[in-house]
Amino acid sequence: MDRKGPGHSAPYGQACMHCFKSKCKCVSRPDGDGCERCHRLNKQCRPSDSLRRRNAQKTQNSTVRIAQLEGRLEGLVSLLQSVAKSPDPSDSLRKVLDESLAGRDQPDAEPQIATPTSISSNITKFTSTADTDDARATSPLAASYSLGAGSSSNIDSAYALSVGEAEAYLNVFRSQMLKHLAFIHIPQNVTAQQLSQTRPFLFQAIVAVASPFTHQKITRGEELKRVLAQNVLVQNQSSLDLLLGLLTYIAWGWDTFLNKTGTLSRLIMLAISIVGNLRLNRPLPQDVHMIGPLTPGFVGRKCEVEDPEQRHLEKQRAVLGCFLLSSIISSYYAQTDAMRWTPQMEEGLHAIAANKDCLTDEAFSLQVRLQLLAQRTVYLREHQEANNPHMTTAPLPAFVYLNALQRQLHGLKDSISSGSEAQDILLAQVHYVDLCINEAAHTANSDMPLLTIPGAGGSDSASGFERLECLWRSANAIKSWLDIFFALPASYFRGLSFPFWAQLARCLVILYRLSTLEDPAWDRKAVRSMVDLPPTLDSIAEKLKLASREVGEQSSDDVFAQTSRLMRRFGALVSSKITPEDAGEKSAWAYSDATTSMGGDAMDQDQNYMMQLFDLGNDSWWEEFSAGFR
Repeated sequence: MDRKGPGHSAPYGQACMHCFKSKCKCVSRPDGDGCERCHRLNKQCRPSDSLRRRNAQKTQNSTVRIAQLEGRLEGLVSLLQSVAKSPDPSDSLRKVLDESLAGRDQPDAEPQIATPTSISSNITKFTSTADTDDARATSPLAASYSLGAGSSSNIDSAYALSVGEAEAYLNVFRSQMLKHLAFIHIPQNVTAQQLSQTRPFLFQAIVAVASPFTHQKITRGEELKRVLAQNVLVQNQSSLDLLLGLLTYIAWGWDTFLNKTGTLSRLIMLAISIVGNLRLNRPLPQDVHMIGPLTPGFVGRKCEVEDPEQRHLEKQRAVLGCFLLSSIISSYYAQTDAMRWTPQMEEGLHAIAANKDCLTDEAFSLQVRLQLLAQRTVYLREHQEANNPHMTTAPLPAFVYLNALQRQLHGLKDSISSGSEAQDILLAQVHYVDLCINEAAHTANSDMPLLTIPGAGGSDSASGFERLECLWRSANAIKSWLDIFFALPASYFRGLSFPFWAQLARCLVILYRLSTLEDPAWDRKAVRSMVDLPPTLDSIAEKLKLASREVGEQSSDDVFAQTSRLMRRFGALVSSKITPEDAGEKSAWAYSDATTSMGGDAMDQDQNYMMQLFDLGNDSWWEEFSAGFR
């Protein structure tokens, strides 16, 4: 070992083994026999390998490494050739990738969302070993996904997409759906391949909701929920991608009609849990009462590095979309509570409303504001029922609060930009919130007489007139909402989200109660003169059937056809409930056939046959339909 003169420390990399292990300075002895430290400790001074020998070893290792990589490259080429000849390429490729990735050690890899590989295998192009490795590292879609034996074929058949099909699905979602509830912003220059790499679960949800066939919607929806359960429940993951994809499926997936199980309440609870885990609605309190942070060696959840303002707005849109959907689902199904409104969400709403870079943010912020007013009426009703379970009319202080909500509603209505793309949807929501406010003052499902017996007290009589006014306002709000519904082109219906259809259901349920309300002070004939429910339901059924043809649904049993039949069944039930004396003469007001006519023969179908076909003697379906508004 070549060392410097006596009294000098050895150059870097040439210290003796004892000094190297102890990380001490290695100083040569004057006689050249070892180093001072080994002599002092009475140890044998053993020199280390020379630097030249180390470089030779590195060169040898590099040569071996290159040979190994060349062998792997040859194996990959052979693999692709064999897979190309296989009758099931996606399944063969997934099996080999699972075996090759099983032994790889990736301690620093980000947790990836398990999604069907057939999407990425058709969209992502494999060109070389470097390209595949980079794609696997950057795209969660490239991660392998397996549900067990026999499941891969279902995945492949559900998500085998060409590049053109993927772009078509994204275009349908972006142009027809997103404008009606824009809790996501997807720039026009983002392609399907880019979205599948950056937001794989969201892209999978878009494919599921934009599919034109009913059986595709069902299969892809089921697969989406399996992937969701695997990631959220089994792997305990939470990400903005999972949240956006879940909200997309809730809003446009038609899960209730397609699966007959009503899973939206559970799905929205999962979305709320993801929001809470990501701390999007409120920050972690400083005095958190958890043992984990007090335990030595505790490592909390790694927070994402906050990107510029656009990343912040993306999160705010997601949490506000979760609130809006949770509020309407809570009102419709009455199985869960809506997401709590927090100061952090209020700040996010202000930021969204002030953003001018995204054209849909203004309309979306108004939708959230309007739903927040509707949710406040729910809070008022819950407070009243907690204090007096038998009270169906708001007390005098509550009327003052409801009047304040009415003033806020008028202010939001005036702020709607005329001529905007979302104007009709926003105005419909204004009438829906007006209905919610009046229902909070006095529900049409009440057994309390509208007017007290004369001489029972002036104060009660005044309250009775207010109750009558609330019911008439409810009828007017329903008529205004239905006017907008029938004015919408049938081509719009494919993109309308669940909140819009929930509004329609509530309007029809309350209109049914107003049309059948038995009270000496209530004029049912006047209600039918304003909005005659049976012909209105026929017109809705015709409109939905027309929508089934115009929006491109390619199934004879699509969601619009199913909803159309539901309206027919509802109409038969209403006709059987309305007494002959209420029917009177034909209503002076009804929706024009010009708005709903499709030249078909549905209006002439035999009503007796319809009643036998749908078993209208059993009202259990009606109980489920109206359960959310009791």
